[in-house]
Amino acid sequence: MLALAAVAVLALLATKYAAALRYGSITGSAERAALNDRITSLEHDVVAAHGEIASLRQQLEMSGKNVQAALMPDSRIIHLAPLGALPNASAAIAESPLKSEAVLLVSGLPAAQAGESYELWWIGVHGEAIKAATFHPDPNGAAIADAAVPPVSSHVVAGEITLQPLQSADNPGGTIYFRGATQ
Repeated sequence: MLALAAVAVLALLATKYAAALRYGSITGSAERAALNDRITSLEHDVVAAHGEIASLRQQLEMSGKNVQAALMPDSRIIHLAPLGALPNASAAIAESPLKSEAVLLVSGLPAAQAGESYELWWIGVHGEAIKAATFHPDPNGAAIADAAVPPVSSHVVAGEITLQPLQSADNPGGTIYFRGATQ
C-alpha cells in the first residue's frame, strides 16, 4: 500500500513537473514574441529617426543658403504679408541678384490638400506672373524653399504665394495667402 501511495505521489509530481515545463515553455515563447515585436518597433523608430535627421539636415542647409543670400552685398529681404485669417503666418524671401539665388521662408500655412501645392510667384508691373517656386509645408505649416530669381527684364514689383492645383497652369489662379511689394 505504501508503495502504491509512493507511486501515486511520484506520478502526481511528474505530472506537475511536466505542466510546469509546458507553462515555462509557453511563457518563454510569449516573452520571445513580445521581445521580437519590441525589436521590430525599435527598428521602425530608427528608420523614422533617420528620415527626420535627413529632413533636418536639408532644413539646416536651406537655412545656411538663406543666411548667405541675406548677407550678400546686393541682398534684399522681401516681406510678404499674410492675407485672410492667418494670424501667426509669416513669409520672407532673401534674394541675391548677384548670386542669382533666392530663398523663401514661410510659417503658419494651413496644410495643402491632396492634389494641391503652394507656389511663389513674381508679379510684374502689368500683372504678369512668373512662377518662382513650388513647395509643400511641413505638418507645422513651415517651409524653406529655393526660389528662382526673376529675370532683370521682368520689372517685378511684387511677390505672392498661392495654393494651386498640382497640375496648374503657368499663372496663379488659386487662393492667395501672401502678397508683398518687392520695392
